[in-house]
Amino acid sequence: MNIATMISTSKTLNLLYVEDNENARKSSLELFSNFFENVVVAYDGQDGLNKFKENSIDVIITDINMPKMLGTDMINEIKKIDEKVSVIFLSAYNESSFLSEGIRLGVDGYLLKPLRPNDIINVLSKICERTILQREHVNYTKNLESEIQEHTRQLDKKLHFDELTGLYSRYSFFEDIADINTPIVFIIDINKFKVVNEIYGASVGTKVLKEFANFLLIFTRDSTYKVYRISGDEFIFRDEADIIDSYKYEKDIMNFFAEVCDFSVDIGNDTISIEVTMGISTSQHDAFECTKIALEYAKENKKSYEMYSAVIDSRSVEQDALVWKERTKSAISENRIMPVYQPIVDIEGKVVKHETLMRLKDAKDGKLIPPYHFLHIAIKTGLYDTLSSRIIFNALNLVRESGHTLSVNFTCSDIKNIRFLDEIEDFFIVHKNLGEKIVFEITESESIESYTDMKKFIKRFRQYGVKFAIDDFGSGFSNFEYILEIEPDYLKIDGSLIKNIDTYEKAYILVRAIVQFSHELGIKIIAEYVHSEVVFNMLKELNVDEYQGFYFSEPLENI
Repeated sequence: MNIATMISTSKTLNLLYVEDNENARKSSLELFSNFFENVVVAYDGQDGLNKFKENSIDVIITDINMPKMLGTDMINEIKKIDEKVSVIFLSAYNESSFLSEGIRLGVDGYLLKPLRPNDIINVLSKICERTILQREHVNYTKNLESEIQEHTRQLDKKLHFDELTGLYSRYSFFEDIADINTPIVFIIDINKFKVVNEIYGASVGTKVLKEFANFLLIFTRDSTYKVYRISGDEFIFRDEADIIDSYKYEKDIMNFFAEVCDFSVDIGNDTISIEVTMGISTSQHDAFECTKIALEYAKENKKSYEMYSAVIDSRSVEQDALVWKERTKSAISENRIMPVYQPIVDIEGKVVKHETLMRLKDAKDGKLIPPYHFLHIAIKTGLYDTLSSRIIFNALNLVRESGHTLSVNFTCSDIKNIRFLDEIEDFFIVHKNLGEKIVFEITESESIESYTDMKKFIKRFRQYGVKFAIDDFGSGFSNFEYILEIEPDYLKIDGSLIKNIDTYEKAYILVRAIVQFSHELGIKIIAEYVHSEVVFNMLKELNVDEYQGFYFSEPLENI
């Protein structure tokens, strides 16, 4: 390092100079002023320590033999505060004891009295060189962090906002409805938008989309609707409500179609008007899919809009029993019946186990399809036993391999399947102590019909350490005598009670009663469908033991 660079660097450093000898202090200060702009002077070791604490110091030049506190003792205390500060010992002695102590303290160099400029330059050059490298590293790190933050912000923006129109994105829509109890969804499709692109070109098509997006924002600006663009020519209004006001939404639909009739886009010598079709859903489950069904029904029947209902859903080919039977059979033969795992947490939010759930992986797009689409068909067509066996044994093997604690679902059909139960028992006999990591969840409405079969089932597997839960408690018979008969380890309160506990007082009272009753019997409570922090906190106040729901995590493919 050349002298000019060294001096320009040292001028930016704050020096603490500690010297008890007045004459030496005066002469040295004159010399140090050539290298440092800001010098803090201390008169002994204790004074030096105090002034270090009071000031921002980069370099310390200190005498060793001083009253009140030796320089070595002072540096030892300072290093506890800032181990990176640069230290130069100044002494008239060249004793090995000081040298070894300096090495232990991480001293950067020695200057012998009387001071010589060349000696100062040599020692400071090393310190300044290191300072430059440190500053470059800090600047690089700050710049890198800034770039990462900006990149993350840009990615988040791209995820949550549509780049073309500035509306909320498809990703944002699905993220939002996952946390909403009752989403009201309107999907708006521009009819024959492809023709606009073909006749006028893509640039005009882009202009139409942007102006239509602005029209939607203006239409909804005084409402609670949130507006999304989810595909090329499809947009969504999304609302949420505890009580669905059909009159309000009908009025909004009428106003929308009245105003969209006046919407047009000027493109020089021509004006483009559009027509739209709308599908509406107030379904609590699969809101988007239900809205799409309503949209397709409206298109097929040349209607401006349609509200989703089970009637129009039943006309969909996808809902046909024969179609689902074949899809399920194919999924079984191609190993596309797969488990997912939803975390169950304790009162601190710590995962204590996972519930094993069934999904059918679509052959075309890999989408995981929930069982309510196909399970009832599987039961009617004799495919259920195969599905259940695969999921349950997959869970047992995962516990054996990973040590995770899992719960698995059993229906009345599973409990009556003697051959299947024999295979499970053989598994527990071979794999000792595995049952302690397993919870069998029994659906209340399924199993209530036979206390005898249920008690035999529980007794058979409890000997292997298996615990038992009654699933969906509160959704069916809610027979407390039944609970006393089978003595489960857990009760899982049905989601229909939990999801409204913050808005429906009777649900809160019933949940509180179930918790109190169960705890007095030594039964732990698990709350399903915990979808918000408010619900979580209310349940914690009721001393619920464990929690499950999208507030913590959606079902995971891997754990």
